[in-house]
Amino acid sequence: MAIWTDIIDPATLTGYARASLADYEAAKGTLAQWLPNRTVTDTVVRLMQGDAGLVDVAKFRAYDAEPEIGRRRAGRRVTLELPALGQNIPVSEYQQLRTRNSSDDAVLNAIQRTTDTVVRAVADSIERMRGIVLATGKATIDQDNFRTDDDFGRRPENTVTAEALWTTPEVSRLADLQAWHDTYVDATGEAPGAIVMSQKAFRALAGGNEFRTVLNGGGARLGTRAEIQALLDSEGMSQIVTYDRRVSVDGVTTRVLPENTVLMLPAAGPTTNESGAPLGSTIWGQTLTSTAPEWAIEDVEQPGLVTGVWRNPKPPMIAEVIADAIALPVLANANLSLAAKVL
Repeated sequence: MAIWTDIIDPATLTGYARASLADYEAAKGTLAQWLPNRTVTDTVVRLMQGDAGLVDVAKFRAYDAEPEIGRRRAGRRVTLELPALGQNIPVSEYQQLRTRNSSDDAVLNAIQRTTDTVVRAVADSIERMRGIVLATGKATIDQDNFRTDDDFGRRPENTVTAEALWTTPEVSRLADLQAWHDTYVDATGEAPGAIVMSQKAFRALAGGNEFRTVLNGGGARLGTRAEIQALLDSEGMSQIVTYDRRVSVDGVTTRVLPENTVLMLPAAGPTTNESGAPLGSTIWGQTLTSTAPEWAIEDVEQPGLVTGVWRNPKPPMIAEVIADAIALPVLANANLSLAAKVL
């Protein structure tokens, strides 16, 4: 197959694809709020892993005395290889025959719709990996054709199960949240900024006795979201964020985050941050495809997702829209995440 630029060139289609990716993530909601996107001009990433918590205080000194030499925060230098991913979707001979007498705009529209599909496939794959990383502290890929398991060193105390699951009203949800909050603070010196959970886990939280509201007639109802958040605020707890995104894995609808798990994370931020975030980031590397002269992608634009159209010059002249990327969500400071099974 050869690159097909009759309708749209790879550089332009790549720009369209990246805009499509941003729109899709904004519409679906993304864990990039905690693991923001950033790009590197490489296939590996080097980072210092630590707690991103407190630093040693500076010591007072006498006048005319030199300041004492401080210590850097503890951490370890880690080098990770970024895996490749992508998808090809054919534009069949039949589809091309149906549009052969159409305007260029009609053919372009067909290419863009196919591009949207391959972009969403890549986006969902990366989002699913963000969920795995946050829930387990590891980037685990277990496919027939590729396997890897990068452990980011989250301490065992930050992956827990509630002593009594949230299945009966008598179990104190507030006590659990307070205990996990304290565990998080003890490890990092900072309070979590968000409590992330599924709607099912939120309903289980609301079902606890401390969140029920007694009615004048003697009955009770579940607390509203505002009432629950107000109680958590009064206890110095974080903002609740509900998240229920699903993706398709081999035709099976799969949750990005387990619905039985509550996460404690830093406060949400922008979904793109070229400096990364204290917790970590989603790192997009530079593909070999992006550097091919026939793709004509400018150097500064080469890192990240790229797309192009290829076409076989021999019958049946099938064309393919190809999305190519190198990417992985990573935790720079894994103890800024805590996962608790509650159901």
